[in-house]
Amino acid sequence: MLDFVKNCNYVMSIATLLSKIDHSLRPIFAALPASLFTRLYSSTRPWFSKVAANDAVPFVSIPSNVSISFKQLTFRSYLGNAAGMYKQAEGYERAYAQGAGFYLCGTTTSLPRKGNTKHGIHLPFVPYPNTHAASNWLGLPNDGHRATAAKIAGFMRYEHFPIGASIAMDPGMPSDQAVKGLIEGMRAYIDSGCDFLELNESCPNVPGHDMNHGTLDSSLLERLDTISSQIDLTSKPVFVKLSNDTDQGLVPELMRALIDRSFSGINFGNTSTLYKEMERLIHSSDRHLYDYFTKEFGGGLSGLIVREASTALIAQAKRYREELSAPEFLIIATGGIETKEDVQKSKEKGADIIQWYTGYYEQFGKHGNDVYSAMY
Repeated sequence: MLDFVKNCNYVMSIATLLSKIDHSLRPIFAALPASLFTRLYSSTRPWFSKVAANDAVPFVSIPSNVSISFKQLTFRSYLGNAAGMYKQAEGYERAYAQGAGFYLCGTTTSLPRKGNTKHGIHLPFVPYPNTHAASNWLGLPNDGHRATAAKIAGFMRYEHFPIGASIAMDPGMPSDQAVKGLIEGMRAYIDSGCDFLELNESCPNVPGHDMNHGTLDSSLLERLDTISSQIDLTSKPVFVKLSNDTDQGLVPELMRALIDRSFSGINFGNTSTLYKEMERLIHSSDRHLYDYFTKEFGGGLSGLIVREASTALIAQAKRYREELSAPEFLIIATGGIETKEDVQKSKEKGADIIQWYTGYYEQFGKHGNDVYSAMY
């Protein structure tokens, strides 16, 4: 560790330095009692996210062969952040400087939310260092659609760097009121200059988002109908994000429902709640952390343990897109993206756009602000 600190460039930012130190020490800290380890990372994570979002980053160049065009948009690369990384529309300049292909804020709801608290732990989160995975039970903390859209309206724009917003219905709100708030939020983001929207139908950490992953939900279809009747989906791409737990056999029905209503793409997906099935993928050194968190909080699983499910869903989506001859329907991969090999495999299986979160932080701990360069 002393050699590591001595070799650190003296201009290294505090966020980069702390991340590199944490990347080295986290497997050791994982031996702590699970409740203490969870409190430690839950309490420090929001602070670190704010510090990192305001990090001054030297601009990196983007290879010309990683850009993609979709309808009226050009993404300067296929790789960018998943929803949840920048919940309050922070970190925009940082994402561009690091070399992301696009920027996605949120997920937001019409009413501001403080997020979940249990056992005195606010925004529960735990990493599984030896598994390269994590769990969170955050509960959609955010400032609300309008406040977040107002921030985006003030962004300085960069060429071929689309801005997106992840948006969801308010959990616990009566359905008609929640859908109304969703539509109003979509309009606020469109007015703010957002280039695309992502409808989050997959958050496992709030009531009302725990859809049946094996059947086509009638309430989902009703929401899609309402959105398509009130928002011009031909002028503004809207993607729909679904769980990595979605049954593969449901993919054709979901895609048909989205394409028929003029939605522009599908994202597989969000975190997993298949705790029993995922146990076999948890490293023995992380098992006490996993058992504690899934028992006490539940939450969503992310990282390498959801890679297989995400890849399989993407491959199924590609096959069906070819059957439908629907080239202007984007396939987005989220989940289990950590290495350059993961990125390439997702692209080979059919992903046009790739979003990462847990894997991003794993790589940031290794490469600092060269995190995107390492993927290209």
